[in-house]
Amino acid sequence: MRNAFATACLAAGLALSAAGPAGAQTVVDGSATGLDPALVRSIQALVTRDFKAPAEAQFRGLHPSRARNGHGYCGEVAIGPTASYVPFHAILEPGGTSSLLLLSDHGGSVEDRDVATRLLTNFGCVE
Repeated sequence: MRNAFATACLAAGLALSAAGPAGAQTVVDGSATGLDPALVRSIQALVTRDFKAPAEAQFRGLHPSRARNGHGYCGEVAIGPTASYVPFHAILEPGGTSSLLLLSDHGGSVEDRDVATRLLTNFGCVE
């Protein structure tokens, strides 16, 4: 089961990387050590898919989320070495379907930001 999921994540990562290369993205705090490298690349590709310079992104705090399906991951990303870190929640389904909640995407209304913050809290991505 775990190998099938890792294979699916690898396939999803390859598909996502075709849309935008992950480049030399780094996990600066070693939090990816216990995660499959293909899974980490898939998470990075999903999170940075809309970044202008995805190779400059830096990650920290990667860990499995509290998502009931077991396919969710939390972390923080910065768009470059001097940028602020923003929390995210990524879901990578075995079939290649993915979803992303990036707090910086919800900077419009106070209500939208509050909802995004509550979701990230429930997933265990922020305290």
